[in-house]
Amino acid sequence: MKKFLFIVISGLVGIHPLTAQFDSQLSNYWAITNYYNPAYAGQTEDLQLTLISRLQWLGIENAPRTTILAAQMPYQFMGKVHGVGASMYNDRAGLFSVSVFSGQYAWKKKIAKGLFSAGLQVGYINQTFDGSKVEIPDNDEYHNPNDPAIPTSEVSGKSLDASLGVFYSKEKWFTGLSVTHLLYPKLELGENYTYEVPRTYYFTAGYNIQLNNPLLELRPTLLAKTVEMSSLYLDPDSLIEKVEGNMMKAMWRNAQLDVSVRMIYDKKFWGGLSWRNGDAMVLMLGAKFKMIEAGYAYDFPISKIIKESTGSHEVFIRYVMDMNLKKGIKNKHKSVRIL
Repeated sequence: MKKFLFIVISGLVGIHPLTAQFDSQLSNYWAITNYYNPAYAGQTEDLQLTLISRLQWLGIENAPRTTILAAQMPYQFMGKVHGVGASMYNDRAGLFSVSVFSGQYAWKKKIAKGLFSAGLQVGYINQTFDGSKVEIPDNDEYHNPNDPAIPTSEVSGKSLDASLGVFYSKEKWFTGLSVTHLLYPKLELGENYTYEVPRTYYFTAGYNIQLNNPLLELRPTLLAKTVEMSSLYLDPDSLIEKVEGNMMKAMWRNAQLDVSVRMIYDKKFWGGLSWRNGDAMVLMLGAKFKMIEAGYAYDFPISKIIKESTGSHEVFIRYVMDMNLKKGIKNKHKSVRIL
């Protein structure tokens, strides 16, 4: 019974197997920065519309599948440039589905020959578990299909969400800090379950290295993230309380580091490698043609999951349109993030 409850609880808290994060894991994180840091909105001088699709852990049935659509652009108001953005996120893993819709605003100011941004994101989370598809074999002596602790229909929880971030960039480097799910949103999954979405903290940084060959640039970047504890509270009237008392908690702490290096040729083609501690080595390829950019990443597992999975695939496509805000703006600033 405890084994089955652990499986149910692990799913109900909305995390992927073997991780503790609510936010999706991305290999092309550098291509969709405003997904995890709202301060990046409007950081470039153009409108960017980015679509990412990720297939996690191929070979494992019901593994996570993630789709993210994010947009960000600058806009001028009363002689100053601000940033706005939006994102739509959907993740499906087995019987669980999570959707998040968010809007972003970033305030900007030139400081020490660089550009500082402070951003706010407000969003809406919807998480669903399809209990109607739970299958318990007739000959299972441990699990009772009539146990009220096991959902038998679709249950869902909804909540408002908020995130904060800061971002600073100069000509050759950038850095940023952010926290998502700032208010610990609570998702009421039916009558018996309440899940608090854990805060996730992000630190990102990068540098642009111009090589002797004017057509070649080296761009190392990193993304560090850590997740606070999360808890699943169970209704005292549920039979599940008989296992561990009136309240059970599923608590995790997770820290992860992505370190990437890409070689850019003529600002049009790139290839690179990334390392994610304890998880995967990543191969990245991409190209840019006029207003369209596209990239691919393959994650080769370096954890024990390699016994079951051949890896993960991720692709993105981005549309870029110049907003032409330079005209009439003093103290123009260009960041490595625009290159």
